[in-house]
Formats: sequence, C-alpha cells, structure tokens
Amino acid sequence: MNFNLLFLLLISYISAAAQSDSSIYTFMDMQMHPTMHVPYSFFGAGFVYFDENKPPHLRHQHQFKNVNYANYWEDNSGARIIVAGSLTSEWVKRPKKAKKTILKQLQYVNDFAAANSDKFVVAKTPQEVRYYYHHTQKTIIIHSVEGAKKLINSLEDAQFWAAQGVSFFTLMHLVDSEYGSAAVRPGMMTTLLNLKGALKAKKKRGLSDKGKQAILWLAQAGIMTDLTHMETQTRKETLAFMEIHQIPPLSTHDCFKDIKNTPRAIDATDILAIYRLQGLMALPISGVEMKLEGATPFYQNKVDNLIAAGCHCPGSVDSYKFMYQELQAFIQENVPTITADSLLTFEQLSEEQKVRFAIGFQSDFNGWLSHSRPRMGKKGCYPIEEGKTYEPIELEGLAHPGLLASQWRLLEKEAVDLSPIQRSAERFVQLWELFSTNKEQWANTAP
Repeated sequence: MNFNLLFLLLISYISAAAQSDSSIYTFMDMQMHPTMHVPYSFFGAGFVYFDENKPPHLRHQHQFKNVNYANYWEDNSGARIIVAGSLTSEWVKRPKKAKKTILKQLQYVNDFAAANSDKFVVAKTPQEVRYYYHHTQKTIIIHSVEGAKKLINSLEDAQFWAAQGVSFFTLMHLVDSEYGSAAVRPGMMTTLLNLKGALKAKKKRGLSDKGKQAILWLAQAGIMTDLTHMETQTRKETLAFMEIHQIPPLSTHDCFKDIKNTPRAIDATDILAIYRLQGLMALPISGVEMKLEGATPFYQNKVDNLIAAGCHCPGSVDSYKFMYQELQAFIQENVPTITADSLLTFEQLSEEQKVRFAIGFQSDFNGWLSHSRPRMGKKGCYPIEEGKTYEPIELEGLAHPGLLASQWRLLEKEAVDLSPIQRSAERFVQLWELFSTNKEQWANTAP
C-alpha cells in the first residue's frame, strides 16, 4: 500500500476514534430553576444543602415549594448535566432591572459551584462540557435564561450574555413581550397573567420584527433560541424565519400536540420542521403535565386500551412514558421526510447519525408546576402488593430531582429505549458548538 495513503487512513482512524471518545452519552436535564428564590422570594432560601438527618418532606405536588436542594443534584445518575435556568420577572419594565436580576442568578450558581468545586462545575462553553464530562465526575451545570423580556436590545447585549456562558434563551415566557406572543394556557390564572395577549386578535399574535432581530443577534453571538412557550402562530413564524437563515431551533419543554392539544403544544408539522432544520426537541418530564388532553382518536384509543388493561396510570410516569415513546416512533418513522431521502430508514443510520434524532427531557423543577403522581398507593391508581419490590418513583411520584434516576431505572426495566434521551446531551453540545464556532455565518445578516 502507498505510504501516503496508509498515513491518511491512519490519521482518519485516529480522528474518528477521538471524535467517538469525545462524545457524550448521558442523562441531561434541559432545565431546572435553582435560583427561583431571586425573582420570587417565597421559594425560600434557594439552592442549598439540607441536613441529611432531617430531609425535607416533599411530595409530587410542590408547585410553589422549593425542591431544588444540592443534595439531590450531586452525584445524580439521573441528571449528570443540568441546565440552570435563570428567570426574568414577567412584570419587569426596565432593561437595567432585568439584567441585574439575571446576573444575580448567574452569580449565585457560579458562587455555589465554586464553593462546592469537588462536586459541581459550571461549563460556560461546549468544549468545557466535553472536558468536564470525560475528565471529572462532577455534576456539570450550564446556564440558560428563560424569558428574554428587556434583555436583548442589541448585538452587544447578546454578546454580553454569551460571555457569561449562557447557552440558550427561551425567547418568550408566560406573557407577551416585545419579541412576540406567548401561549396562553387554559385556566383563569394564566389567562389573567397574560390578559393583554389573550385579548389580542389572533392575526396579531405572531413573531415581531424585534423578535426576528433578537434571534439573529443571539445567533451572531453564539447563543441558541428556545421556542418553548411560544404561541402557535409565533412558533410557526419563528420556524419560517429560522429556515430562511438556516438557524437550528431548540425546543426544551413543550408537548406533542397530537397527544396534548393545548396552545403551547407543538404539532406534527412543526416537529418535523425542527428536525429538518437540524434542531432538537425535548419533552417536559412531569406526568401531570403530559396527561392526554384533546388527543387525536388514534392516541386516545391507545391510552384507553392501556388503562383498561391496567397498564397506564394517568398523571404518573406512565404519561411521560407514553408521550416519549409515541414521539420517538413519530420522529423515527419520518426520517425519510426529514432527510429528504425516501429510501433511508432510521435503522440504517449509524450511531453518529442517530444523534441528530435525539429527544431530550426537561424536569423544570421549581418551574411553576407539580410533577408525576405515584402509580401505587392512595395517591396512585393501583394498590401496593405485599412482598413486591417497587421503584421509589412508583410509590412517591417525582417529588424531587433525586428521583430522576429511579424513573430511568423503572423505564429500563420496562424495556423502554432510552438511547434517544441519552443521545440528547451530545446533540445539545453539538448544536452549541455549531452556534459558537459558526456564528460568523449570521454576521451582518438583516432580518
């Protein structure tokens, strides 16, 4: 064999091996809120350790109660990488105030990780995530911001947040903003919270010009945009805008609309658009959040049959399991559509190619919601059988982050394919790398 050819083959092999060795295959929580006590003081003392001899009494119904204790985050095999979402106040009116609130939260997390550096580390770049994953056993924390209200007013603003290590912005949150319209969830409380948006004419509830500019500024700074919480028309206009500029979208915690038909849920067309644009979708993990609502007959009949067979407890881990498996099947069946290759099937893809079709998860602990109810016992659907061993998630529900590992163990026992979830960590880092290293492709681009 020609020496030069042999040399090139050797270099290619080493490069491929290095790339494989650097990949990340683990459970990554796309967002928790350890600093909710900063914008909303009733969440208590914030992200702290509790006395192991006096653990807090926590239940799955904890909408306004702190459950993000450091004890549950460290050495957590159910969430090795955790995105810490800093949150803006829905009523903020001044950019200076908005910036101050977010900086206080970022600093709180940074200080905590520094004070507990044997267990925690903040990764401010995708390269740091890879390094800490492969060279330490620490819980890796990544920064994000949920709600961009008053925060992105120029390219310099976006670059400032990139310098703080912010990986993505959820552009909209619970109320309409200068960037566009937020989904109004059913219920009096959420309607009153975003009353102006609820009363706005449907044709006016889209992505604003400033929203388009903000997405470009963020991309130019190397920051991803999260579509979560967008009103349907806003999301569709955002996806169309991202397609024009070839900006990969991220969706961290909205449901599959065919199963949960609410204003925030994502329909099949938009799911395909997210993956066609090389993006990533993650599901909320709360079974309460994932219960069927206005599902299509196909999915409703499926769940009805499972309930009749005693195999589905609505609002428990079963609701997450059902939506995750159905979304997985939908995405994998549509690989030919997404890739524009009518002959290609998911099974024909290499492991590296399958990463593109990962599905993430987001627990949203302290994020204004309760979590999965128990399957068994008084709060569950079925009686506890004497002598039978259960996972804690079945008996307690998802009461706190420390029970994530129990959820994954249970699903593995039930032969659920968790590889798309574990691939999502690698896919997230790949996307962050793309934004960080290729931001010049969006430089000087106008909306």
